[in-house]
Amino acid sequence: MYEYYERTEKKGQVLIMKRIKAILTVGCMALLLCACDMIGGSVDTTTVSFQKDGGVTQIILEDFSQPYYNAEELERDITSKIMDYNAKTGVEDAIVLKEVKLGEDKRICVKIEFKSSADYKSFNEKELFCGMVADAYREGYEFTTMRDVAQEGVVLSAADVLEKGDMHMIILEEAQQVIVPGKICYISDGISIVEEKRAVNLNEGQKAFIIYE
Repeated sequence: MYEYYERTEKKGQVLIMKRIKAILTVGCMALLLCACDMIGGSVDTTTVSFQKDGGVTQIILEDFSQPYYNAEELERDITSKIMDYNAKTGVEDAIVLKEVKLGEDKRICVKIEFKSSADYKSFNEKELFCGMVADAYREGYEFTTMRDVAQEGVVLSAADVLEKGDMHMIILEEAQQVIVPGKICYISDGISIVEEKRAVNLNEGQKAFIIYE
């Protein structure tokens, strides 16, 4: 997962910067039990959600209980980094910070919207692909064996996966929950199904594959 906060000493205070990088819009601060809403429903764990139009939303939920954590400073840092990214790409809304919320349970919730998975990948410097299986192959991704969600014991070889060229594929490497806009059909090792459109990647740093219709 992202390294959301890099802690450094400054004037006797520990400052936090974490896994995010920042945005155009300043989110609002509120006190509440930390669960965040996104397309696909409310979530209570770090989650990345994919939309049919290619957009990506990430909600980051992290412990924020240490007395030296500063939510306003974190928000300013995220905002600055997102503005820098958008300026470099020349797209004003390539990344947008939708909200920052501090919960009574001392967890911080940060919601960021990305115009595309390419923006997510570039900004976070983490692997992320969202597109058709055929597109993933053309971009040079090497497929692995995948399990059929509906039929226990049925395994697709890498060649079988390639034959699913007109189906949708997610490739990621961060350990987090995933929400897709269709029914999940095939998953690679390290992926655990939560429900029809939700799964969790359990292995940080290892490429994981999801195919959905």
